[in-house]
Amino acid sequence: MCLSDPSPFPFLSLPIELQERILSLLPVSDLLPLLSVSHGIRSLIQSPTFPSPPPDLFFLLFSSIDPPFPKLLSYHPASHRWVSLPISSHSPLYHSRPYATSSSLAITLSSPAGPDYEDEDVPPEASLAAMRMFSSLPHQEIPPMIPLGYCFVYAVIPDGDVSLSGPSDHFRILGHSYFNHGIFSQVYDSRLGRWSLTGKIPCQTALCTNTALVNRSLYVSDFMPHQCQLLKFDLTSYTWEIILPMPEMILSASIFSHDQNVYLVAGFEDELGRIITAIRVLILDWGENNESREWKETSILSGTEEAFVGFTNGACWLYGFETVARNGLVCLHSPYTSRVLLFDVRDRSWVLLPRSSLEPEYTMWYGHATEMGQEVLRPVGA
Repeated sequence: MCLSDPSPFPFLSLPIELQERILSLLPVSDLLPLLSVSHGIRSLIQSPTFPSPPPDLFFLLFSSIDPPFPKLLSYHPASHRWVSLPISSHSPLYHSRPYATSSSLAITLSSPAGPDYEDEDVPPEASLAAMRMFSSLPHQEIPPMIPLGYCFVYAVIPDGDVSLSGPSDHFRILGHSYFNHGIFSQVYDSRLGRWSLTGKIPCQTALCTNTALVNRSLYVSDFMPHQCQLLKFDLTSYTWEIILPMPEMILSASIFSHDQNVYLVAGFEDELGRIITAIRVLILDWGENNESREWKETSILSGTEEAFVGFTNGACWLYGFETVARNGLVCLHSPYTSRVLLFDVRDRSWVLLPRSSLEPEYTMWYGHATEMGQEVLRPVGA
């Protein structure tokens, strides 16, 4: 039987409403192959009335060292497997890594940078691009940041579902600049089409790129060994507030959010302050009336546990790690062993991911996550 012929395909004999209901339960990565099964199924999936499928999360963990980036080595939690995802040569992401991602929205340079460009900072007078990671939709040009010293982008915040295809799709980009012995924040609002300075940040060092969005506030930590603090940026008033110090005795730390809570995953050092001997996950506890703020431990992975030993290739200690988190899942990467550890905040489990057979082709940490959405199902030019 040829499945490309709709006449003998029993599924197409079902009522349209039932077909939609069944297919809308599948993640996008399962719907993509069905586009080539039959014209009837393709028309149904690409119909403007087709319901939104569930989020399909991919951790974009590794890339080649230098651009171009034709493919990314990604981990797909739903199927527990490694996947190589292609990037179109027409996409700005083919030449530049994203500064920030949220859902499937990514912020990157709109054109390749010069040879003196560093991955972390935004080149002076450089235009940015807002785009869906794996969609054929055109990217949206973002004007250059306000030129105050070295500029950085550390977060993008969609206002609801952003498809970048109409005037009602809005988002904000948060960045900061070093200027005159201070660090100043600036925000791009797509509704206004411009950047605005939003005040001095109460810190003396760079902000970490890992952020946590909770109740219309963005949480971020600065980075100064043994003197880190958690900061909150109110997305309504555009004001900064110091929440509390980060725990002592940590060598690597990253914050993330889940279920309207702020979490911290941190590597705790030994007494000599040289190596990580345990990884702890803590939750921000506001106490009664939001007055007694403190970090409370929710999970610990000690240096003797099997997942930790595998993560360190038997060394039982670490110098540091990199993280990316989304939807209650955290991927931790050891740059010294190239192993990846997955923590699930929902059941507090630690799992050492198997190595990928494609790993030798991808050696650079990419460190982003994306939720493949319905826009990748649309026909080119739609």
